[in-house]
Amino acid sequence: MSTGFAGSRSMDERRRRRIASESLESLDDSSDESASQNIARTHRFAAGQFPLRTLIFPKRWKLSLYYLPIFLCFSGLIAADIYRPEFAASDSALSGFLSLEHSPLSQFMTGALLFVSGQFALLIAVLRTQSLHDFSGRHRLWKWVAGGVFLFALCTTTQLHQIWADSVIELRLFDWGPHTQLLAWLIPALGIGFSVSLMAYLEMRGDRAGLNFTIIAVAAYVASLTLMLTGNLIPWETHHHLIGAGILYFAHWSLFTSLLLHTHHLLYQSIDLPEKVPSRSKQLFASYLHRRRIKRKAKQVAKAIKHKEKLALQIIEEETKAASTDLKPSKPTKRATRSKSTPTSDVVSEVTSPAKEKKPASRSHKKAVPTQSAEKQQPQAEEKKIRVDSAHDPELLKGLSKRERRKLQKQWREEERQKTTQQEEDWS
Repeated sequence: MSTGFAGSRSMDERRRRRIASESLESLDDSSDESASQNIARTHRFAAGQFPLRTLIFPKRWKLSLYYLPIFLCFSGLIAADIYRPEFAASDSALSGFLSLEHSPLSQFMTGALLFVSGQFALLIAVLRTQSLHDFSGRHRLWKWVAGGVFLFALCTTTQLHQIWADSVIELRLFDWGPHTQLLAWLIPALGIGFSVSLMAYLEMRGDRAGLNFTIIAVAAYVASLTLMLTGNLIPWETHHHLIGAGILYFAHWSLFTSLLLHTHHLLYQSIDLPEKVPSRSKQLFASYLHRRRIKRKAKQVAKAIKHKEKLALQIIEEETKAASTDLKPSKPTKRATRSKSTPTSDVVSEVTSPAKEKKPASRSHKKAVPTQSAEKQQPQAEEKKIRVDSAHDPELLKGLSKRERRKLQKQWREEERQKTTQQEEDWS
């Protein structure tokens, strides 16, 4: 009897992929031989599982054998339309076959190219299913991309969009005035094209060449659509069909080249999607917010420092004012006593005893000078007691025992550590 893993039939695809990837990672970590076996397995998978790998070469420059002839073919069609009046009459069948407006050759060629591009999208979907790390099932997006490309090829070859627009007008499904025939197929085309291009962009992030060609293709399609809608505003009206055809052919060629290069990337480089990297806009926005937060905190700190300096200056000014008010009342008393005394008595006193007045004046001066110096020294002593630079004054430890000093010092250290941690959290 054949044995199998219990519950393997009912297990979800995501769980099975995760278990398989974990088993492979454990084997890779166990020995280097298992890693070499996995590499050989991927090379074997890339070499012979699909027949198209014999056609898609390992070297990327050899792929020019596919997309360069297509580019030359489209450029030849445009050149034939330009120079057909010289080697064919205007009423001949050859000129009608070579004209881009009336000939079905260009439509069938673009339809065939888009059909091959859709097959490349299906091949990419098959390759992406081999990724064990695709737990979310992103490989299914390529099926929608292939469906959109196939629908585009059908519309270019059979003009299905024009038939849809005419049927909308006949059945009167909606009425948008004279622009109903244009908007009936343009709005669904824009919706499908935008969704398909977004899916392709998300899946081609690891492949730089394929992603660049996809962006070029989308830009060319947008340019062709703007030329079609605003043709009256652009000069050279006689050459509008040639310009529009050239831009449209270039867009088809860019889409084909992007899918071809992405297939090569999946075959020979990596089947897995690259890791998600934050966008540059998010990084710039986050760095801007971080810098703004730092500047705001720096302003707050500067304001706090200025406020502390103002408070310290106010305290010093108040102390100086208080000291000056203590010295001022002695002067007006002297003036009052002088005003009360008569001038005659002053003259007599000055004449009779000049020496007696000099001695008390000198004594009062000597007494006033030390009082002023003492009053000036008192705020300096108070300033020394109040320390602004340190939060904990060591003078508070005077008169305490060693045990109490150690306890206070330990508390101060813990407070300083908490403050430093808070500052680091604020700046982070």
